Amino acid sequence: MLKLLSKLFNRMLVTPSKPIDTNVSDDEIWEVLHPSGQATLSQKKENLSNFLKFITSHVNKSESQRLTKVVVNALNEADSPFDALTEVISGDDGQKRGQWVFIQVDWKADDEIAWQSSEILSLYGVEDKWTYANTSQYSDVPKVLQNLSEWLDSRGLSLVHLETEGDWYCCFIVKSPELITIKELASIAGLQIYDADEFASKNPSNN
Repeated sequence: MLKLLSKLFNRMLVTPSKPIDTNVSDDEIWEVLHPSGQATLSQKKENLSNFLKFITSHVNKSESQRLTKVVVNALNEADSPFDALTEVISGDDGQKRGQWVFIQVDWKADDEIAWQSSEILSLYGVEDKWTYANTSQYSDVPKVLQNLSEWLDSRGLSLVHLETEGDWYCCFIVKSPELITIKELASIAGLQIYDADEFASKNPSNN
């Protein structure tokens, strides 16, 4: 009996084990570290990807895919979907000139709106140039953005504003018939957005 047990024990020691797969994705690592939150993270990634893919339909396909990858990767460490989106808005690997998506300005930089809107409008095939002369000595970003909204509206386009919860503004341009879909995708992705009327109500301009 002792000989039999010894033989079995020795066989267990020499039996080769299966090789360990070291090719593990970020999602699988997250699942190990945060098993209860994996489904939520995966869903957040999908929801935010769907939103970004839709609003980047005016840039070329490869750039849309690149930006989507940036935001998905950022969501691994971000505190919120909007924090992840800021990597596309203003991160080093975010949007590039010639393939612009978001107009982003601080509270006193209304002179930065024209060139950014022109970048986007050229991708929509709009040849007209929007211009605005601020005759006041003070910057008034909400007023300038509202003027841009009115100009876009007459051309079948809409300006959509993201809630930044800070002293800066961020918006993007979409085709007006897509506004309802954009609102739905943003809500699902956990983002707060405003159409032109909602933005005007929330951000009354200086007189």
